Amino acid sequence: METVVDSRDGRPPTDETKRRTLLTGRPLVDGTPVNGPTLELDPEGPASDLLRQSPRPLVSDPVSRTWATLLERPDPDETDRPVLVQWVTPESPAPPVHYHQTIETFKVLEGQLTVVCDGEPIHLTPGESLTVDPRQEHTFRNETDDTVAFRAELPSIRTVKGLYTGWGIAHERGSDSSGEYPGPGLGQALVIAADLYDETTMTMAPILAQRFLWATVGRVARLSGVNGIDDAYLDASFWNQH
Repeated sequence: METVVDSRDGRPPTDETKRRTLLTGRPLVDGTPVNGPTLELDPEGPASDLLRQSPRPLVSDPVSRTWATLLERPDPDETDRPVLVQWVTPESPAPPVHYHQTIETFKVLEGQLTVVCDGEPIHLTPGESLTVDPRQEHTFRNETDDTVAFRAELPSIRTVKGLYTGWGIAHERGSDSSGEYPGPGLGQALVIAADLYDETTMTMAPILAQRFLWATVGRVARLSGVNGIDDAYLDASFWNQH
């Protein structure tokens, strides 16, 4: 685990910037914005600069109130890792504790991100980065009152596909009568987790118990037509509608 500080990044906001906020990222229905979680951006901040440079759309998970854009996607024959710029709000829950087979790197752009490695919280501020070792259990969370933006180098494009599949399904299922988004059901979540297992492993339950669920509930879900990771959720056309 390595922590790096780069004082050139994370420039402090000016008084004018503090008074300006860009609202974006609401869910869409057939391309039309509807009521739902909204991302508040500092239009002059480093994360907004990267969003403007990104060749791919802003996507969201209305369940966890998280937004992201795929800044870099390596070609299939390349060994480079995909780069995701991600925004998490004060309401965003921490992802389940998990580990990867290869390294993952976080670099904070705005706000303060808490990365928990092997149960130890590490607070990162703008310009600081952290590399999580292979098979090191970790998660991250926003413990502040402001939105946090960070740049993540993920283990592979498969990790991105898993995230985008879960987020896309949340949009397809839509909101309930209270305006909340239920997200993927248990069967769908199990199928996605099974597809990610050899790269990303969740640790909230023993592996044998997870395998039992994949072989029972997950198998029934697949037989009923539930699919796992789907490349279609990486297409810009999907997010232009959702």
